[in-house]
Amino acid sequence: MRRWCALACLILLPLPSLAGPQDAWTVDAKASSLAFSVAQVGAIVSGRFPTWTGEIVLDPAALAGARIDIRIDTRPVSTNNRDVDSLMKGPNFLDVQKFPEARFVSTSISRNGDRYEARGKLTIRDVTRDAVLPFTLAITDDPSQSGRVRATARGRIVLKRLDYGVGQNEWAATGQVANEVTVDLNVVAGRGK
Repeated sequence: MRRWCALACLILLPLPSLAGPQDAWTVDAKASSLAFSVAQVGAIVSGRFPTWTGEIVLDPAALAGARIDIRIDTRPVSTNNRDVDSLMKGPNFLDVQKFPEARFVSTSISRNGDRYEARGKLTIRDVTRDAVLPFTLAITDDPSQSGRVRATARGRIVLKRLDYGVGQNEWAATGQVANEVTVDLNVVAGRGK
């Protein structure tokens, strides 16, 4: 099963709800990130998706009502390298003009200790596959603000780009760009106690 961290969703703008209706969380965008890396001709290319939106309802005490629906804007993807960015955005990879977003929609969320797992559907380039999204979630008192708590979610997932059609024509081979793409997530959100 593909591993994808469901807490990518917590970095969303506009800010979503992480828990129940009375427990709204505010994402700290400066402390949060959604980054990726892939091997290209033996070197690691790293980048990020700076913009996504969606809805998250996640109360650790009431997971039956939890849901995640995330839309990641693929158009501003950036590696800080103009040539690589142009290739990634083009028709052979993400084709951001035709497919401007990726989406994850959960069907269930479960918990085992501090580890969570969201099962659902991940869509990239209009290819939808089952996905299992594991993540950790720690909720502690916020050391910088009295009377507030802070949630930190972390995860790492390895996706196979070719499963989603990311790599067309000569790029469908893995000699120059590896099939495995690692996605690293660090999401920080806060709310009042």
